[in-house]
Parts: sequence; C-alpha cells; structure tokens
Amino acid sequence: MTDLLAGRWRRLFAWFIDATLVPGLAFILVMMTGVVEDAEDYTSNWWMLQVLLIAIVSYLVLNGYLLAKHGQTIGKKLLGISVRTRSGEIPPLWKLILVRAWFFPIPYLLVVWPVTILVLVNFLLVFTASRRCGHDYVAQTQVMREQEPS
Repeated sequence: MTDLLAGRWRRLFAWFIDATLVPGLAFILVMMTGVVEDAEDYTSNWWMLQVLLIAIVSYLVLNGYLLAKHGQTIGKKLLGISVRTRSGEIPPLWKLILVRAWFFPIPYLLVVWPVTILVLVNFLLVFTASRRCGHDYVAQTQVMREQEPS
C-alpha cells in the first residue's frame, strides 16, 4: 500500500499551489467586494467574519467540484495525486471540507501569530526607560524631539 502513497515533495508542491491560489482568489474577492476598503471597516470585528467567508467561498469555487468528483484540489490535480479513504474510495465532500480543510489555514496562523507578537513586542519596548523600540536597538538609533529654532 505504501507504494501507492503520494510522495512527500509532490504533496508539498500541491499544497503550495493551493496555498497560493486560494488566498489569491480570496484577496481579489476581498478587494472587489470592498470588505476592508475604508478605515471604518476595522471599527468592528465583522470584517474578519466576512474575510473568512470569502476565503471559504474561494476554496469551494476553486476546489469544490474537483474534491467532490475526484478527491483533488487544483494542486493535487496538477501533480497527479488525490485524497482517498484507506480502502481507496473518494471520501465524501463533507469530510473533505469539514474535517480536512480546517488544517489548511494552520500554516498561515503559524506565520501570522509570531509576526504579530514580534511587532507588538517591538513597539511595547518604547515604554521602557530608554523609550526605544526593538528596531531602534537593532539599528542603534533613538527618536529625538526636534529642537525648536532659536
């Protein structure tokens, strides 16, 4: 059975293709719908739900048919691999979406959250006695008030 398993690199490249196409379409749809176009859009958390729904729609638009009929996403189709049950059948669409698809955003969260924490720590350092952010320490700089002309 292991001789039928898709290779690791093939799976990785298929994931990379999907990880590029789905957020790409989601980004285009977010821009077209104007969900986060104005500063007022960020005053509530409603925009996050809208972006999530657009991302789900993007995933389904790009991969829904292929998943239902062939157990494939676009990336898997291009690389000649598919998702099957252990008995070799195409899993039901609900299982492919409600169980497997939850893992799709995990790589993004692993990148976004550490970066968010790093950005916060960088700026929170301004509250120390030296009033310098992390980037000031790295660049060996400090922000000074301009002296008024005499």
